[in-house]
Amino acid sequence: MGFNFIINDFKSWDRKNYLFLFMMIFVQLVAFTINPSSWVTLVGGLSGIICVNLIAQGKASNYIFGFISALIIGYFGFKTRIYAEVLLQSFYIVMDITGLYTWLKVSEDGSGNVTEVKTLKGIQWLYAGFVWLGIGVVAYSILGFVNDAQQMLDAITFSVSATAMLLMIKRYQSQFVFWLLGNVFSIMLWFRAGTHAGGDYALFVMYCMYTINSIYGMIHWLKIKKNND
Repeated sequence: MGFNFIINDFKSWDRKNYLFLFMMIFVQLVAFTINPSSWVTLVGGLSGIICVNLIAQGKASNYIFGFISALIIGYFGFKTRIYAEVLLQSFYIVMDITGLYTWLKVSEDGSGNVTEVKTLKGIQWLYAGFVWLGIGVVAYSILGFVNDAQQMLDAITFSVSATAMLLMIKRYQSQFVFWLLGNVFSIMLWFRAGTHAGGDYALFVMYCMYTINSIYGMIHWLKIKKNND
């Protein structure tokens, strides 16, 4: 795996997908211009935007950009005492390494690109719900230990996004249902941080765009599944 591995993941997209990526980057830059804070968080936000677009396209290099974003946003979450974000980004760091290895290993051509897409069916949704609940209980306990200010909301935000990440590594299209829910909760968290805790609105804007991307990814992965069934 070299630099070409990353470059190749940006090739052969539909024109509308490139436009969507550039639009998300432009909006992030505008948000930073209006409310400049830290170049570090801007880099984290841009890395996250590239990551989620690569996820929607089913490209393995999403894990590389996700790793960069998780490091930066996790640090900023610690700085602003948003411990749910610290917990979530720490989880992402571990799962980004695991996910990249898994996707490359199961790929027949070594590219790591997603071709075999699975969906949760029947009782599998119940299992996913139990995983979500179990992660939520653990997260609630950990956040209580650090005296998190909004323990319940933060635990729910973490558990739903962590469940989405696990489903993504297993290449389930159903991941986007959980991503969508997690992004909505994260929007609430970072809006509060920007309003009351000296947080960063650039990250609030980032999660708004993540929500749109989750909807697109849900549709695109269904197309991948249909084309390969």
